[in-house]
Amino acid sequence: MTTTTDLPARLEAVLRKNGAPADVSVSDVKPIPGGYSLLTYGFTATSAEGTRRHVLRTDPPAGAALTSTDRAHEWELLAELTAKGTMPMPAALAFDDGSILERPGIVLDFVDGPQLGAHAAAADDTDRRRLAGQLAETLAAVHGAGADAAPDRYARPAGWDEYVDGLIAAWRQVEADHAERNPFLRYVACWLEAHKPPPAPLTLVHGEFQTGNVMIDAQGRMQVIDWEYAHVGDPRFDLGWCQNVAAFAPPDLIGLDPVAFCSRYCELTGTSPEIVNPLTVGYFAILAGAKPFGAMLAGVAAMARGENHLLTSAYLVSAEPFTHRLFLGGTRQLEAAMAAQMEPSQMDAR
Repeated sequence: MTTTTDLPARLEAVLRKNGAPADVSVSDVKPIPGGYSLLTYGFTATSAEGTRRHVLRTDPPAGAALTSTDRAHEWELLAELTAKGTMPMPAALAFDDGSILERPGIVLDFVDGPQLGAHAAAADDTDRRRLAGQLAETLAAVHGAGADAAPDRYARPAGWDEYVDGLIAAWRQVEADHAERNPFLRYVACWLEAHKPPPAPLTLVHGEFQTGNVMIDAQGRMQVIDWEYAHVGDPRFDLGWCQNVAAFAPPDLIGLDPVAFCSRYCELTGTSPEIVNPLTVGYFAILAGAKPFGAMLAGVAAMARGENHLLTSAYLVSAEPFTHRLFLGGTRQLEAAMAAQMEPSQMDAR
């Protein structure tokens, strides 16, 4: 798949192989900008059954992305979720292991509507609060699928402690893999170890839930895209990740009224407020940050060694000190809030 010139014919072959009519033809193939890891194209498929707009998500050339994920792994989940038909997501239609497209790719339905992040940025405060409530409903639908929604080959942690301890260990591993020592990373890992929240039941987690990965369709419904990091884990990972990304790309729909957001989420999922509240979400906003922060540091180090020439890595050089301040400030604010929350109960005990 070297150019968009030969991509229509390749896509036609992929669609036919996955059950499309023999007369299907592909046109209007255009790159869709955005995203750090995959190449995305929109295209039109026409056959005797009608005309539909689709999306192709495919791997970039080697060395052209900060992270690497497995399309076959993602397809396995998306195919199961599409068959069940209950997840708020565009239907997954076809998969190619690279034998036709030259690199693995997934074809999905096109969502005819704006990205939630861009829509929320242009909205007024009243509409943003409405969108926040709808976002809580969308997250509840994702997590309501349960751990069994993930295919059998998806890893299952032995328990909540193993899952969270693994995420904390990832912070330490980021420093171990980095070109130089970074005491900030050790501080974050130690802080996370000392302030674990109550455990939550493990379920299907999107893994990269943010307003940039939610589309609003023509009916005003939210549709979740880009499931490459989906796994079985703590649902608060998604809530925390959403707030983490919002610090870099506002607005923060959860942060508009975090108490109301968490209350609505708990109401929809039956989760205890002790488990999902602004403090536990804040904890996971920090806990979930090891992987993207590690990828950022690895990309910058590779650029310094002359091993990559990604504009993204050059841009992210300035993000390291900002991220240090963000996480350090977050831990201190959360610790102060946790201490303040403990004071009334200590007073009652006296």
